[in-house]
This record gives sequence, C-alpha cells and structure tokens, in this order.
Amino acid sequence: MLINALFKHWTYQVFAPGTVLKEKYESFKRLLEHDKAAHEFMADLEDYYYTEKKVDFQAIVKTYDQMALSVSAMVDELLKICPSRYWDLKDYVKKFDSYNRFMLARQPLAVSPPFTIEIDKTSLLTKTMAGKKAFCLSELNQKLHLPTPAGFVITTNAFHYFLEKNKLHDPINEHLAALDISVLSSLEHTALQIKDLILTAPLPEEVVQAIDAGIQGLEHWNENDFKMALRSSAVKEDGKASFAGCYDTQLNVCINDVLTGYKQIIASKYSARALYYRITHGILDDETSMAVLVLEMIDSKASGVVYTQELSDPGSDHLFIHSIPGQGEQLVDGKVSPDIIRVSKKTPGTLIHTTVRKKERLSLDQASVLTLARWGTLLETHFKAPQDIEWAQDPSGRLFVLQSRPLNLPARQVQPTDKKNLPIQNHRLCSAKESVCQGTAAGKVFRLDHFSQTSQIPEGAVVVTRQAAPQLVTAIHHMAAIVIETGSRASHFASIAREFGVPAIVNVDQGFNRLVHGCWVTVDADHCRVYEGIASSLIKKAGLRSDGFKHSAFMTKLRYVINFSVQLKFTDPKADTFVPGACRSLHDIIRFTHETAMQEMFLSGNRKGSRKKGAKKLISHLPMLFYVLDVGQGVKPDIGSRANEKFLKTEDIASIPMQAVLKGLSHPGISWSETSHFDWEAYDRVVMAGGIISADSPQFGSYALISKEYVNINFRFGYHFVILDTICSRATENNYILFRFSGGGGTPEGRLLRAGFIRGILMRLGFDVQVKSDLIDAQLKHVPQYTLQETLDYTGRLLGATKLMDMYLKDIESLDALIDEFMNGRYDFRSNADPRESTLDP
Repeated sequence: MLINALFKHWTYQVFAPGTVLKEKYESFKRLLEHDKAAHEFMADLEDYYYTEKKVDFQAIVKTYDQMALSVSAMVDELLKICPSRYWDLKDYVKKFDSYNRFMLARQPLAVSPPFTIEIDKTSLLTKTMAGKKAFCLSELNQKLHLPTPAGFVITTNAFHYFLEKNKLHDPINEHLAALDISVLSSLEHTALQIKDLILTAPLPEEVVQAIDAGIQGLEHWNENDFKMALRSSAVKEDGKASFAGCYDTQLNVCINDVLTGYKQIIASKYSARALYYRITHGILDDETSMAVLVLEMIDSKASGVVYTQELSDPGSDHLFIHSIPGQGEQLVDGKVSPDIIRVSKKTPGTLIHTTVRKKERLSLDQASVLTLARWGTLLETHFKAPQDIEWAQDPSGRLFVLQSRPLNLPARQVQPTDKKNLPIQNHRLCSAKESVCQGTAAGKVFRLDHFSQTSQIPEGAVVVTRQAAPQLVTAIHHMAAIVIETGSRASHFASIAREFGVPAIVNVDQGFNRLVHGCWVTVDADHCRVYEGIASSLIKKAGLRSDGFKHSAFMTKLRYVINFSVQLKFTDPKADTFVPGACRSLHDIIRFTHETAMQEMFLSGNRKGSRKKGAKKLISHLPMLFYVLDVGQGVKPDIGSRANEKFLKTEDIASIPMQAVLKGLSHPGISWSETSHFDWEAYDRVVMAGGIISADSPQFGSYALISKEYVNINFRFGYHFVILDTICSRATENNYILFRFSGGGGTPEGRLLRAGFIRGILMRLGFDVQVKSDLIDAQLKHVPQYTLQETLDYTGRLLGATKLMDMYLKDIESLDALIDEFMNGRYDFRSNADPRESTLDP
C-alpha cells in the first residue's frame, strides 16, 4: 500500500512513454521496499543491543541475515537504476558482510574421537572435552587423592558428532531464533520441540560402541545389582555461572538404560530452565556443549553439601556441612531440610553448632563430620576460592566427593545493619531460620501452590511457596523476593537466587500462613523476617550489583556486529567523501544507496543536485527544502501557465492531505529558529536552522509525490527520516495513514525517549503503533476525510515539535506529562521555551 498507489499514478501517467523508464521506476519501488525492510531489521539489532534484550544469539544471526539480504537487494536495484556507476558498492557490502559473518559464525566443533575417557585419565581430559564437573572430579581423584566414584565421561566430541550426524544444528537454531524467554509457553514449547529432535535421533554407532566399552571397563559392571549415575558435565557448568539444577541427573540407571539416559541428559541442555538461565546470562549455545559423567552409583546412607564459607559473613572462619539420610537429590531439589553442622576451619576438630531437622539424631557421625571439614578446607585452599561440595557416604561409612564447584556468593551487596537501630514500625508477620540470599524487597504476595502457576507470577511479586524447585528460575526476574517454607540454602534454587540477587529466606518457623495472597509485604532477608506493608527504612538499604550481561559473550559479539552494521558514519551527503569507498558499515551503504536513488529519481543525479523534469521546489516560510512531483491534480489548475517554472508556492497545492500536513508544520506554536544551547557544529554542520538542513543543499531535501487525495512524503529532518503515506478521500473505507519515523543525532537514550513520546502522541491520535528501538511504524485506517485531515494536521505539528527532541529529552518519568502538554497545545519543548508561547491555535 505504501508504494503501490504511488507508482500506479507516477509510472503510467507521468512517465508512460518509455519502457526503460518504467523499469527504472519499478527498481526504485523495490529499492524503497528493501530499504524499509533493512531499517526494520536494523532497528531489531539496535533494540537487542541498547535494551540488552535477552534472546538467544540465533535471533541475532537470523536478524542480521535478513538485514544483509535487504542491503544487498537495495544495491542490486540501485545498479539497475544507475547501470554505469557504483558497482564497487557490491564489494563494500561483501567486505562488511564478511566481517560480521566471521563474528556470527559458529566456532569449529570437534566431532572426532575420543568419545569417552576414563575419569582417572587426567592427562587426556580437558574442560572443553569433558566439561568442568568431570575435569574437576578427575583432578580431585588424581591430584588430591580424594575418593570419588569410578567412572568415565562421554565427551563433548560425542555430543557434537551426534548433532552433526543427525543434521540437528539448523533445526535447533531455528527454534532458538524464535524463542521468547519472557513467555513461559514459548520456553516450554521450544524445549519440547528440541527435546523431541534429540530423543528421536539415533546415536551414531561409533558413540554407542565407545559407551559400551566404557561400561565394560568398570570393575563391577557385570554384577546383577550394578547401577550407575549419569550426571551432566556441560562446558560453562559449575563455573561463575553454576547452571544449578538446570540439567538432568539420572540415578540408579541399569546398563540397558544408559543410552536412553545419556540422550535425556543432552536433551536437558535445552530444558526450559536451562534455556532461560543460559540466555539471561548472555551465554551462547556453543559455549555449553554437553559432556556426561557415567559413574558407579553410590548407595548412600547419608549425603549432602559442604559450604566452605558463611554466606552472610565472608569474614567468618566457619564452614557448614548440610546432611540428610539417603540420596542427596532430595536436598538439592529443595524438598527436605537438612541437619546443619558448623565447624571451625582454623580448628577443624571443633564443632561450633549443630541444628537437627525434625528428628532426634544427626544423620552423620562426628568422625565423618571432621573428615568432610578437612576435605572442605583442602579444596578451598587448592582452588583458592570458597567451594560448594557435594558428598555421599556408603553403607560401610566410606565418604566420597561427588563434585566441587565455586560457591556462588550473593549478587546483592547490602550494608551491614544493626536491627536495633532500624526504626521499623511495620508489624512482623513471619520469620525463618535461614537466609538464602541477603537483601530487602517489597511486593505483593503471590502464593505459589503448584509449579504450574509459575507463568502467572507477576512482575515484582514476593513469591511464597512450600518448596522451591529449580524450574522456578524461569520466573526469577519477576520476583522481588521469595519465602520458602521448607528446604535449605544448599538447594539448587538457593544457588540460583543468590546468582540473580533475589532476597530469599527458607525454613519458616512461624507465620507462613499469615502471608496472604495479594497483600503487600517487605522481606528482610538479612534478618530472616517478613513485615506487613512497605518498610521504607529497610528498602533503602539494598543495592543490586551490576549485571554481568553487558560483558557477556553475547554482548561482545553483538557490539562488533552493531559497529559494522548499524553505526552510521555518513553525515553529509553533499561532502566529497560521500562515496562508496567512504562507507564504514552496512548502514552507511543503506544511506548512500537511498540518497543516490532519490537523487536519480528527483534530480539529475549529479553532485549539484539539479532538478528532474516535473519535480518542482516548494517555496514556503519553513526552513526546509521540499521537492514536489504532481502525479495527478495535486496542484491547482491555474498554474498551468507557469508550467515551465521551477517552483511551487504553498498556495499552489491542491492536494488535500498535503495541505493538512503543511498546515500542521506551519503551526505558529512550532519554533523553527536555531536553538542556541546546542553546539550544532559538533554534528558536522548537518543540523542547521533549528535542526532542518539548509535550503541550499538539494541532497538533504524532502520529497513529496502528490495527487488530489494522495501524498507520499519522504521527510528529512537533520539526522532522522520520516515516511508519510496517505489517502484522504471521501470514501472512508479507502482512507489510511502509514507513518514511519527513524534515526536522530542524539544519544541512544535520547532517541528511545523521543520514540516513546511520539508513540504516546500517535496512540492518542488513534494510530496502531509498533516501536523497535527508535524505529516507529504506525497506521490509521478507515476514518472519515475530515478526521484524517485533522490527524494529518496534528502529525505535521508532531514532526515540527520533535525535530530536536532526542537532544534534550532526559527523563522517562516526564514523558506522560509532555504528551499531555502536546495534546493541550504545547509544541516547543526546549528547556528555555515558554510553554505559553506555543499554545496558539492557527
């Protein structure tokens, strides 16, 4: 609709005589369509970058692919318009495209043997091949001589070979590119689709043979009751990003079920919670290649976790042993509360304090406690960092280390406070025995009775639940705080809460049922208390650490792509340097191609910018250069006697929609004078005369194609561009306005604020509006002619009022007030402008 009406009139009525000319204009039409698409994809990339939107990197790859295709198509159409010039543009497209594709390309992945390696073969294991968990377990066994279960690792090479052999990379990437992690149904659907791809694909025979050989290498493999444990060992797991509870663990696995169990674990790499965790940390899919540990199953009479540092007091010399009877999965899944034994690291034989959970006896004897304390101190010294250690004890009393990883400390930094000095007037509702993650937060209570309710958790909720399973990570960014009735700070979810800095308390000893759904509360996780209402004195104490996403691999790669795709280096089309060889990004090529095509269609194409036959310069009091081309009854009949003149006056315009737009632009409340408090020369002298280009520069012109009831305008306002396409007739069903706004010379923040302002105005005027970064697309359809004229008038006022707004808008909180002021007649928003001077009706 945007282009078709234009070219039906223009091509056949004005330039019908020449077939070549017709083809030229068809190319111009297609060029504008590709230009529109390129700007949309470019806006998506900017949106991902400047808002740090959490998506899988495949969304970046797909968006860039589409943008690059659009840019290449633009250049192809320009070469049809100008077949004797600009062929070197294709070389520059290829150059910048190669830079970007180098950064976007998947890293080479090893797909050759070994597909399995024994745990005791330390010299063969690397973190890239075995994952950190398997590598660390081997190091504990071989270097520190600590007892670990016997076993082997199915390497990442096997995982890569499996995907390659079954050609799964492309379909997986398609699913990842379409994923929206903010929508739980999208997460679950994507996880299910990828899981199905993996589980239905056959394992390569070479991998099957390697796994069989690994099992037969275990000492007890042919015993009747022999069982194995299969555990994930992904690259990046158990590091700064723990991925706690994100991947599957298979326990008590029979020999015949190992292959199925292996596929279940590699499929869990794409579980909803693993996808959410990985993407919110800015970790790429290729960075989390999956290895799998196959270990002899320990029939545990007791098991648990050792924390070698006090979470709430880093200066303490205590370590903490969490212990439960039986297998440790109940503990790490947050289903049970453990015994907690505090031991001095300086004097490991000294037990400081013991808490027994809901029974009379400890699940661990004193000798085992002291052994675990000694191991904990050894591991903390060896790794030079506090450790989170999983352990198990067999029926004979022998202890084993199952894993050791960095202890993730709370992301929230809180100033130490003395509860006696806090003037808290609020009634205390609830208290707990343990702080999972320190900090304070207020919000409305959301009682989570079933995990199926996770998608219903609203933004800023205080989640109250009896247990906290790892799958809650998919809603972690919605949570202001979480209160957990049963469990411990040694669970997987507790680790995740600390990584994301969500204040959390566990093991509620009183008041759990007083936390009523929908009521406002304040959680003081520093002191394990919950207060009624908002305790303002507490909220001021908390402060989140900066998000590491900004420095992630995702943002590093995207930053590079933004530089060669989106950054605009060209600022002055009339400069001698405005040539293909000066392009430094795909955006520069878009700009050059669009400018050159526009000059070719409206001007003669030379650097002087002489007039094309039929296009006339519009003379008005507005400090902007306008070329107008009449495609049918757009100008008054009486100017026929002046047909050879190069100019039109505003009073010569007969186009109904053009008159309405000019009326709005000419509103007396709009200031077109140069604004003294900006240094326009810092913007390469492009923005002049109040942000509008000098009337002596045809290359900076705006262009309008008009008929009696139709107009298509390409506005140029300094650094930003506007396309307005409309039919304004007596036939209401045919009437529409299409509006596009993009660009600007201000900061990214200022451009986003201006986009928000324009969006607000357009919505008040009845438009359907979509915004991507600072790109605005809006449409209004099927309104009466008089309503459309009034709307076009306001649209003209909006363009005049916002021409420099990205330079001086600073505060998002003021947008609603500014929108109200505009609708009440204020059109000059400079800081030194008197609002009373701009509230004049024309």
